[in-house]
Amino acid sequence: MNEVFLSLGSNQGNREANLIAAGRRLGALLGKPVRTSGIYRTKAWGKTDQPDFLNQVLSFHLAGGKEDWLLTRLNETERALGRVRNEKWEPRIIDIDILFSGDRVIHSPSLIIPHPFLHLRRFVLAPLHEIAPELMHPVLKKTIRELLMGCEDSLQVRKMN
Repeated sequence: MNEVFLSLGSNQGNREANLIAAGRRLGALLGKPVRTSGIYRTKAWGKTDQPDFLNQVLSFHLAGGKEDWLLTRLNETERALGRVRNEKWEPRIIDIDILFSGDRVIHSPSLIIPHPFLHLRRFVLAPLHEIAPELMHPVLKKTIRELLMGCEDSLQVRKMN
């Protein structure tokens, strides 16, 4: 079993309720989370003229080789919670990304693990650091602590709870 780390984000509607609803659905799908970060508030990354995001990282146990299955279930979960995809980095009710799946490295047309931008995004690294500071990035060969310390993203990330 791999420990799979998922990043959740919301900047539409009741953002905290959206994260909670996504966490419940993920729990029903994958079982009890292994680790759960607090909720963090940050300005939008990429397309910045939109409301602030709330972000959180959860981890679950997942059998190796089930990442494509998981991606399909995550997309279904997003749609069930009201997400509609129109353009990149648009405002969204919920966004769920696979950050890591153990130390697996996957490059397929539909899925890249580790997430290719996680080391550039403070809003991902801060909650990930809270629950797994010594987790080693299998490609960059740095811990989450090291990645956070070296992150050049200047967006403010504040823990809410």
